[in-house]
Formats: sequence, structure tokens, C-alpha cells
Amino acid sequence: MKAKNITLLLLSLLIGITSCQQANEQQADNRKFNSLEEQVAYQRAFEAVVWAMPATAIYRLREGFLEVPGVDDNVVVAYSKPALSKHKAITANTATPYITAYTDLRGGPVVLEVPAVSEKASLYGQVVDAWQSTIAGVGPSGLDQGNGGKYLFIPPNYDGPIPAQGYIPVQSTTYRIALVFRSIRGENATDEDAYAYTQELEMYYLSEGEQETRFVDGVPHSLQTLPRYDYRALEDIHAIFSVEPALERDKVMMGMLATIGIEPGKPFTPSERMKEIFTMAAEDAYDYMHSQVNKHHQDGLYWEDRNWSFVMRTDEVDGFDFITDSQIELDKRAAAWSFFTLYPKKLGERPATVYLAPIADTEGRPLEAGKLYKVNIPKDIPAQQFWSITVYDDATWAFIDNPMGRSGLGLFNTPDMKMNDDGSVDVYFGSEAPQGLESNWVPTSGKKPYVWLRLYGPDESFWDKSFVMPDVERVEAYK
Repeated sequence: MKAKNITLLLLSLLIGITSCQQANEQQADNRKFNSLEEQVAYQRAFEAVVWAMPATAIYRLREGFLEVPGVDDNVVVAYSKPALSKHKAITANTATPYITAYTDLRGGPVVLEVPAVSEKASLYGQVVDAWQSTIAGVGPSGLDQGNGGKYLFIPPNYDGPIPAQGYIPVQSTTYRIALVFRSIRGENATDEDAYAYTQELEMYYLSEGEQETRFVDGVPHSLQTLPRYDYRALEDIHAIFSVEPALERDKVMMGMLATIGIEPGKPFTPSERMKEIFTMAAEDAYDYMHSQVNKHHQDGLYWEDRNWSFVMRTDEVDGFDFITDSQIELDKRAAAWSFFTLYPKKLGERPATVYLAPIADTEGRPLEAGKLYKVNIPKDIPAQQFWSITVYDDATWAFIDNPMGRSGLGLFNTPDMKMNDDGSVDVYFGSEAPQGLESNWVPTSGKKPYVWLRLYGPDESFWDKSFVMPDVERVEAYK
């Protein structure tokens, strides 16, 4: 009887192993290439998605906003309130209203008039080219140094007239450019004040002369701006480089793209089989970049005994182009840009804004879907302007849909939150609210959370590390 049981057990194990092998073989069959040409197409598409990450991310941001009713080139989208969960963009903030606009310099130089800093608000942000490289900052840390002024964006290879005075000239390396600013409200000012300040912006083609700028409030409209990780990623690359000049550094890749049907001035019409291969390549590129982001965070811990990673990690020259004397660090560039939008041109020794991401909880466990977490914000948190906690979907690095529309909490929300006796405040995030603390809670709707702590105006105690941020704590019982 015992021998019979052993035989049945061995037979069951054999059947299980065979089933697993058959499943693995089926998966492998689905990913088999029918020819060397298909294998080469897959590899070149994979590398193209990684290579183009900064460009495709800003292109999707542009395309997403151009789908909002009333938005076109030189139309300013000014949010009357901070963004909501329905506004899908890579690691957007929920504390300050956004301003964004797009233009195409094939129509000639473009003028952007920015207001001077007032007691009500100031601008923070930058204008970027089609590679997301900053070509101009604005506001106190920008070229106007907070005094306001007329920026003049000049197309590549432009040989037309340029006014000699009255403008801040900026040479663009590409035709399509984007601006993303934040309106930072002043002390004792309101979101309404910050929004009214944005209405002082002006944007128009130089050839058309000064005229009334059109504004659209982005708050009422849903927004989809996330990169696409299927064959459409290659369609986006084609759309970008059908317009933009090929930089010297990118000509080898442009040659590879030509072999899979992506060439300026020619339509991109892959077969259904090629779409399957390109989708496979894009999905694998996404997985690979996600693993590189995890490594990026693991290598960037700010405090030795804490699990907070310093998010903005630069290249060798304190920027984000990742170009050295001998190479372009494609993997590092893709990792940096796949989860972040619009880095500054140079970070500087002590940047005005700091982003920290927890890679684990107090017990060293990675954050999980379906769990409730708490992060304590001490009374003395070193943020001279404000702090905020924002919760994203780890799979997309965008806000998580939820009925409340809430994706973060911060200093400006504390009047409505329950404070601790010591002046600190606890922010919770998870699938269910802690009883009696709904005002302190950010819903995650069953998604694995990816979290940022933002510090605007970090002070000396942050930089000398005398302040140490408490780790995220998993709350096991909360009802």
C-alpha cells in the first residue's frame, strides 16, 4: 500500500513537471522568431524603445494635452487646482497647480512672456526640447531670475531676423518644444491666487506679433499622457523623428531604425507580424527599464539607516543627458527618464526641490499591493516652503484612479487632517481607510504603491542629515 502511494505521488509529480514544461515550451513557441530578420527586428526595436525613452515620454505628454478640447500649439493649459487622479502623467505632483504649453518652431520663433515674482506667486519649471533636455528655466532659478521677461525660442538652422533687444533669446535644438511650470503660491496666498498669476503668461509666434493668449483649465478634463509599451511605441518614435533633426550622437540608431521601417519622410507601415514582434520588444524594454529603476533606487539611499532613496540621480556632470566622453549611458538615461519628467538642466549641490522614495518599510519589506501603510511627517520636517506625499501606481508611475480623486496629501491639506499631539501628522495610504482617519488617507485601489516625499526648500538640517526621516510603517491592524 505504501509502495502504491509512493508510485502515485511520483506520477503526480511527473505530470506536474510535464505540465510546467509544456507551458514553458508554449510560451517559448509564442516568442520564437521565424527568421533571423525577425530576431534582428525585435532586438533593434527593443534598443530603440530604451534609447528613445526621454523623447517618447515628452511626445506622449504633448499628444495627451493636444487631445484636451481647445488645446493647440501656443495655447496655455493652466490648472485652476492641483491635479487629480484622473490626470495621468508620470509622477505628477498634487500640491501645486500646473501650467503647460506646446509649440512647433517650424512655424518660426515663438515668444513666451513670463510675469515677475509677486507676493502672490512665482513660477518654477522649465522649457524642454524634444529630447526633454532643458533649454531654459523660468522664474527665480531661470534666465529671467524672477524678474519676468520675454523669452524668444529660435528654431534649429534658423536664418531669419531676430530682434536685437527686448528678448531673452534661447536656441532650440529641436522644433517641437514643451513647457511645464508650477505656480508656487506665496505666503498667505491661495490656489486661486496662484491660478490668477498664471493668466499673466503670453505665448505667440514672433511673426504674428503680440496677441491675446488662449487659456484652457485642465482640471475638468481627463488626461492620458503615459508612454505606450507596445508596437505603438515605434509609431511614436517614427512620429518624433519624422520632424526632429537627427543629432550626430544618434545617427547609428537612426540607421538601425531605417532597417525596421522608421525613416523621415516615409510612412511607417509594419505588417501584423512585425507589430507582434514590436509589441514583444516594447514590453520587454518596459520590464528591463523597470528593473533598472529599482536598481537606481536601491543605489540611491540617502540615510544609511533608512529606506528612503534620493530620486534625482545625475550623470557625471550633474545633469541628466548621461553623455560621457566615450559613450551615451543608455540604460542609466532610460532608467532616469522612465519614471520622471522634466529634470532641471543641472541639479546643483542643493536643489530647491527634493524627491525621496521609500524602497521598503520599517521591516525592510518592499511595499505591497493591498496593504495599509503610514508615514509620519515630523513637526520639524525641513521644508521651508512645503512638503507633500504623493502615491502612484508602481506599474505606471502615474496617479491611481479612485473615487476621491485623491493622490496625495501635504502641508496645504493639514487644516483638514487629524494632527498628532506632538505637532506631527500621519499620512496613510492603502486600499482601505483607517477608521476615523479618512482625511489622512490616500487610496491605492489595490495597486502596488510607489511613493514620493517632496520637500520644497529643504533647509540645512536636511543637507547635513541631522534630520532623519522616519521609515514607512506597515499598519497590520487598523480597524
